[in-house]
Amino acid sequence: MNYKCYICFIFLFVFVACEKDPFPVPEPENPTVTLKMNPVYGQENLFLDSIYETPEGYQLKFTDIKCIFGAWKNGSSVLFDAAFFDFREKGSSFFSAEGNYQNFPSLDGFLGLEAVVNHADPTAFPNNHPLNIVNVGGMHWGWNPGYIFIKVEGRVDTIPDQIQNFDHTFMFHSGTDSYLQTVSFDTIPWQVSNAIHATATLKLDMYQFLFNTTQPINLKTESVTHSAPGQEVLTLKSIQNFKNAMQFVP
Repeated sequence: MNYKCYICFIFLFVFVACEKDPFPVPEPENPTVTLKMNPVYGQENLFLDSIYETPEGYQLKFTDIKCIFGAWKNGSSVLFDAAFFDFREKGSSFFSAEGNYQNFPSLDGFLGLEAVVNHADPTAFPNNHPLNIVNVGGMHWGWNPGYIFIKVEGRVDTIPDQIQNFDHTFMFHSGTDSYLQTVSFDTIPWQVSNAIHATATLKLDMYQFLFNTTQPINLKTESVTHSAPGQEVLTLKSIQNFKNAMQFVP
């Protein structure tokens, strides 16, 4: 190899080596916000299909807890247009997206959906939208166009003895425009990691859902509503109790 070729080879090697950054700078992360909801039964964590006891001495088990939220925001900052909580399928998580938690020191929105959204075609939402008919997990009525806002199902033994006989079903399917509930949370206790990723957790107390001090539900006599005519009292009671059973916790 002559001298000129040798110089060219050295120059090429140095040029290529300089092109490769030995310490690449990672792409900056985008901030994210995540909402969770943890069902409890009084002081106990709640698990589907586990047995709990009522003040009357009844034994009960929850088999399904679902709900739909609409349009949560802080002023002009929109956190989501809709979100779907499905405890059996998704556990405690129900919403996560890019966003800055500092834009959401408080939140206002709905338990349920406003009429224009409630009566939209469920097949017309994008495939990844929580209200798409494929994703909503049986939370849309065929007979009564619109979404079920809350779905609480389970079984109860209403004879307080030592024999477990869960022969009594309860199901609260509350929805329709008349029962839309507004929700308002003054202070969101965001838990922040890496300075930009924030998570907030709602506690859903199903003991308070059933045994609200002002309007308790008697599972022996008030066990079923599909929001049909004649079921107005229990429908309103169940969705109001569900709303009042939610609170953000640190």
